[in-house]
Amino acid sequence: MGSMSSGDKSGGKVHRHVKKRKPIEKQWRKGESRWKYGGDGASDGDFLERKLVAPRAFHLANTEGERDAIVIQTGGAHTILLDGDAQLSGKPRRSTTSENGEATLVTIGDRVRYIRTGPDDAIITHVYERCSWLLRRSIRATDFAQVMVANIDMVIATAAASAELLRPGLIDRYLVAAAMGNLDACVVINKIDLPDVEDRQFVEEIADMYRDCGYETLLTSCVTGEGIDELAETTRGKLSAFSGHSGVGKTSLLNLLIPDLNEKIGELSEQSQRGIHTTSRSTLHALPDGGFLADTPGIREFALFRADPATLHTYYPDFMRVADDCRFPSCTHTHEPDCAVIAAVEREDIHPYRYRNYCQILENETPQSY
Repeated sequence: MGSMSSGDKSGGKVHRHVKKRKPIEKQWRKGESRWKYGGDGASDGDFLERKLVAPRAFHLANTEGERDAIVIQTGGAHTILLDGDAQLSGKPRRSTTSENGEATLVTIGDRVRYIRTGPDDAIITHVYERCSWLLRRSIRATDFAQVMVANIDMVIATAAASAELLRPGLIDRYLVAAAMGNLDACVVINKIDLPDVEDRQFVEEIADMYRDCGYETLLTSCVTGEGIDELAETTRGKLSAFSGHSGVGKTSLLNLLIPDLNEKIGELSEQSQRGIHTTSRSTLHALPDGGFLADTPGIREFALFRADPATLHTYYPDFMRVADDCRFPSCTHTHEPDCAVIAAVEREDIHPYRYRNYCQILENETPQSY
């Protein structure tokens, strides 16, 4: 690295020469951007390490040539940026800084700064702080958050009207994650043309359960067109994102809402009747009547990131209607006497599915501190 002094070499090791003065102030130059840091430090190596972990205390010494953009696609070799009407293929670099610790560096919806390096190419220099997010616990590192989409208004928790793909437990995880990430949420149960009369009654029961909780809930079909106009109205002028299992029809719904899109759709696995992944990238698409709608890759599991057992119930609006009547302020609504939530479940004022899902999340996805 040309801006760092290599010093003398001995025994195959590089010894760095450090000036003994405090507070120390160094400069880092990479490409066309110069960053300036101030504060305590012992060596150039310390500043390099701070650079790689994206320290919060920084400011740009020179912003010439830098512009702001929004990330509209991730998942491929390049990240696609939108600056006005211009789209650029961008990449982060080792020196890219972020205001979002312990999380995915760049995701769709992020607001970033970039430097143009060619007619259609750019380097991402900085990721601004996110105001909202949908995230899950990373499969590879449980102390790390995988951010699926950022800076949107609403998550559309999407399921399908079949025994394999209508899972209230997964829907509830999405709704809790949306509330944790400062997002509104809507529930869509797609493929409503598939069930017979008896099965449709069950689907209607699940839909009514979420409506009673205060969530807008739509039944849709890409075959008959049922609910499509209502979905278009719900998403108009907003930044929204579909999320759900593979095979629930997220891409098919997107193709109806944006007629010229023609995104590839897939079939269900004949063996499992579950979706086969066809969307491999996360993309924000512009809606004809204003706003953006994201299509995210389907997932098989969704684990909440750092759900707190003491506050989990606050993300259940149906629980919050009665929770103040519990005997104990710290009630977990699982075993305590005179629990108003348990009493509401017994009266069926709270649906048993909602309570079961709450207990499963509390048991499986939160530290056991009670």
